[in-house]
Amino acid sequence: MTLSEEIARINSIFVDTAPIIYYIEAHPQFGLLAKEVVSAFQSENLTAYSSVITLAEVLPKPIECGDEKLAGKFAEFLKHGRNLTMIEVSEGMAEAAGKLRGHYSFLKTVDAIQLATALDVGAEAFLTNDAKLKQFKELKVLVLKDYL
Repeated sequence: MTLSEEIARINSIFVDTAPIIYYIEAHPQFGLLAKEVVSAFQSENLTAYSSVITLAEVLPKPIECGDEKLAGKFAEFLKHGRNLTMIEVSEGMAEAAGKLRGHYSFLKTVDAIQLATALDVGAEAFLTNDAKLKQFKELKVLVLKDYL
């Protein structure tokens, strides 16, 4: 099944950090796949979520490199992107993330927070490029590299 076919079968998706980077930076390998998903939610065929964690993860590299314009593009997309809601992480989500880490020992804290946030908002799928997250069984995990 193609990524477009997968996306057509769901109504909501949580977008992890890597696909956001690939889309904004037009990554040569994954940029077009990320664009498929962004196009789906910007055309309002799909409700999309990300979190403040994503914002914290995308900003350091452009800031470190002195690329304020790129940092601004990331922030603008996450804060004001069409049909993309950036979710604040609550105490309840943090607690849920801790429990997820207890059940899934391979999860890093940041991944557990992202997954807990996705579950909290009721996302039907989680878009990432981290293949190990496919081990997470409480949510459909879509890994970009699987669709190359």
